[in-house]
Amino acid sequence: MANARPTVALIHASEASMAPAVAAFGDEFPDADLWHLLDNRLVSDADAAGGLTDSLHARMSTLIQYAVDGGADAVQLSCSMYGPVARDAAARLPVTVLASDQAMFDHVVALRPGRIALLASLASAGADSAQRLEAWLAAAGVESDIETRVVAGAAAAASAGDLDELTRLMAAEAVDVSGSVDVVVLAQYSLAPALLGIAGAVHLPVLSAPHLAAASLSRQLGEKVAP
Repeated sequence: MANARPTVALIHASEASMAPAVAAFGDEFPDADLWHLLDNRLVSDADAAGGLTDSLHARMSTLIQYAVDGGADAVQLSCSMYGPVARDAAARLPVTVLASDQAMFDHVVALRPGRIALLASLASAGADSAQRLEAWLAAAGVESDIETRVVAGAAAAASAGDLDELTRLMAAEAVDVSGSVDVVVLAQYSLAPALLGIAGAVHLPVLSAPHLAAASLSRQLGEKVAP
């Protein structure tokens, strides 16, 4: 009898993260059965509260527990703000729980690059990702310089679903910075659909959080899929 497809619960704080996550799993782990859980007030409530409060931590923990109780074989968060909740949950639950860009940051650490280009469509997202990546690298004892670039027009292209324009803009920025860095990192889930086009434009590793999360879960859960 064939094994059931592994169930991956994706917990979203925004509808905008769903399509990029689905696309990434389609590329890296098409055998996963995706289960989407959405609380679209997680970001706005955190912004209003000035950050991740105890009550919001508990709210995300409840969603993660709900997914596990519902039979999820793994849980993947798509909002970087709630990364600490994922790490706390992973320590106490019997299934893999990943923060939004945990797999990507681990991959950057493994590469030990001297210089990183972090591409973002919004200044706030770029600053947040750079701060967290810098802390992750420091904790691993890796010294890297991070150059954050905000790509003009990318946010509008992503919001409009114009993949061709998004890819054109992101690839041009990657090419421009490629001579002075060792790796290109995409700061947001909304940029992930342009991964293949960006990677094809430069001779460097190009890293996308949802793609690397999906690849990581494929390695961990792949044995659940019948040959």
